[in-house]
Amino acid sequence: MTSDSKAGKPEASAPGAGPYDLANAGREALAQLPLLLRAAPRQLGDLISGRHALQIGTRLAVQLRLAKLMGCPVCLGLFPGLGQRAGLSEVAVQSALGGRREGLSVEAHAATRWAEAVLAAGGDPPEVAPGVALDLTVQQREHLNYVVRLERLVHAVGLAFLPHTMIERALV
Repeated sequence: MTSDSKAGKPEASAPGAGPYDLANAGREALAQLPLLLRAAPRQLGDLISGRHALQIGTRLAVQLRLAKLMGCPVCLGLFPGLGQRAGLSEVAVQSALGGRREGLSVEAHAATRWAEAVLAAGGDPPEVAPGVALDLTVQQREHLNYVVRLERLVHAVGLAFLPHTMIERALV
């Protein structure tokens, strides 16, 4: 699933990548909210304590990859600059956007591949994990599952109100 969009449309294999309308927002809310709420206390506790933390560059690489796969023009405008301010090179930013390894740390590459697989599985852990995911701890993978579910919900709701031409331009 590392190829990006074709003809300005989200990848067919990337659930959560549209259509961005109220019906999709409702479906995502019903699918993701129960899982998010059940995991929230533990995930928030881990986030506050710093346990099982991902490096900031890794977190931003994941955000960049999800932004590209989900076609979010707001995120695609925001996260490249944040990534560079956090120390990601231009090569690393472009690699994260394109699903490539070059310039990314082992952790960042593993996390972006895991997030892709979770997105493709509709927010659930994939049945077959990418081999690089073994470079992450179980807790880091669980945290990324949570992040992807949250991103699916946020994007389904938020992008339902953006003009679709903006989203299509972001996917190119």
